[in-house]
Amino acid sequence: MWVEKLDIQGWRNHHNSTVAFSPGTTLFIGPNGQGKTNIVESLYYLATLGSHRVSTNGALIGDGGEAATIYADLRHGERTVSVGLTLKRKGSTDAVVNGAKAKPSDIPHWVSVVMFAPEDISIVRGEPSARRQFMDQLVVSASPSMSAVYQDFERVLKQRNSLLKSLRSTRGSGENSTLEVWNEKFVALGTTIITQRNRYLADVMPLVSSHYSTLANEDEVGYSYVPSFASCGPDGDYHNSEEVSWALAREIASRRGDEIDRGQTLVGPQRDDVELTIASKPARTHASQGETWSLALSLRLATAAWLRQERSSGDPIIVLDDVFAELDAHRRSKLVSLVADYQQILITSAVEEDVPDALTGAVCDVRAGVVTPR
Repeated sequence: MWVEKLDIQGWRNHHNSTVAFSPGTTLFIGPNGQGKTNIVESLYYLATLGSHRVSTNGALIGDGGEAATIYADLRHGERTVSVGLTLKRKGSTDAVVNGAKAKPSDIPHWVSVVMFAPEDISIVRGEPSARRQFMDQLVVSASPSMSAVYQDFERVLKQRNSLLKSLRSTRGSGENSTLEVWNEKFVALGTTIITQRNRYLADVMPLVSSHYSTLANEDEVGYSYVPSFASCGPDGDYHNSEEVSWALAREIASRRGDEIDRGQTLVGPQRDDVELTIASKPARTHASQGETWSLALSLRLATAAWLRQERSSGDPIIVLDDVFAELDAHRRSKLVSLVADYQQILITSAVEEDVPDALTGAVCDVRAGVVTPR
């Protein structure tokens, strides 16, 4: 698949920008802070219903605005599908598919994007939230219908936390039956997220190890899921929904007092992590700068390769957001060789000379939120 046209209105510093695309490479060139990344971020939002830079939608809406809209025409074989989202400061997000009202969770079915960005280094070295975001982006990319599960989970988590705060103020008396209802919903949705994370990690991580060997010429990459609750049996089988559900429900029951005291949910997928290893050592604490970049790139390259094989839409759109300035010559060359044959590649760069000659293509200049094709 590839994007034919992108319209963004009120999105960060873009008042009203329209970009036409063709298959192959498109470069967005301009100094930092002019709005290059904002363009590709909007397309990525359609694919994942989230940003790679911020966790809330408010920051995506331009200063003084009440809403931001993204429209995209996407080519799937001989068919063009038009999708759109309108984010609001107040109220829920609106969605359309081919002009008809839809649910936001319908949009990722039509958009497949893998983004490489400087922020990817935090997946390896950063806080658990960065690795959770990677896992959840992988899940939604592989199975777009899971975006609805994540939306339901966030709603249930918010309601459950609100109830726990209420119970804290009443010292745990009353509302126990209501808590049990929210516990059941939380466990059901949490179990689905945890098992799906582990399903797709098991598929993608062997490809990560293979790509890492290509980039770094050494060592093997591994991983282990780190739950916020007691292990699922002696083998820690986080693919088995019955075992995960039982272990999660047991932990919630055992920590009821702690959760009420703190007024928040202390276990579940929103607190889990995944440990990445290089040569059996934790990458977060032992990886060098070069190893960190090689692993971060490998996570994205493996995701793209897996989606290319498994999703009916074929190639994902590859987005390279200001990454070449961060890479040495060896990693630049390897990255180019591994993505050059994808159907569509979108690149942002402050300096055009940083982009390897093998990825030349159409060029757009970006200044103060205005896109000008050359």
